[in-house]
Amino acid sequence: MIHEQTDSEKPSLHWGHIKCKGKVAVDLGCGRWETIEYRDPSWLTTPEWLVELGASKVIAFDIDANEVNWYNENIAPKMPVTAIHASINSVQNIRDIIATYQPKVVKCDIEGYERVFLELSDEEFTSIDFYALETHSDELYNAFIDKFNALEYEIIATVDLVHAPPMKVLFAEKK
Repeated sequence: MIHEQTDSEKPSLHWGHIKCKGKVAVDLGCGRWETIEYRDPSWLTTPEWLVELGASKVIAFDIDANEVNWYNENIAPKMPVTAIHASINSVQNIRDIIATYQPKVVKCDIEGYERVFLELSDEEFTSIDFYALETHSDELYNAFIDKFNALEYEIIATVDLVHAPPMKVLFAEKK
C-alpha cells in the first residue's frame, strides 16, 4: 500500500490514485472552493481529473448551486460530465445515486457526511468497484478501514492531508 502526504487540493496530488478507466464515476463534492482555499486556475477540477483518468462519464454533485451552474456551462459541453445540485447527507441520497446512475467509482469529499456510506448494506456498498474517500476524522478513517477489510477491498493508497489534520484520503479497490 502507498502512503503519501500532501498539503495541496490539486486533484493529481489529492486524488491521484483513483482508478476509473472506462467506468461511470460519481464525484460527490465537486466544488472548486476558490472562495475558501487556494486553487491554482491551471489545475483541473475533480470531474475533469476523473475524465482525464478515463472515466466514461462523471456525474458530479455539489451543494453550491453556483458551482453546479459553472460546471454545466463550462465543462459539460466539452466533456462527459453532468453536474447536479444536491446535498448528500443521508444514506437514502447514496442509495438513490447508486440506483439512478449505477456508478462503479465513487470520489467522495462531502465534509463528514462520508459516514453515510457506512449505513449501506454490504450488497449496496460492494456494488461500487472503487472508492476514493476523504475522511474527516480518525474515527471515520478507522471505520472505513474496517469496512474495506471486512468486505475484501484492497486499500491501495492513503494520503494524509497535512494542511487539514486529521483528514486523510483512502483509495480502495474491490478484489
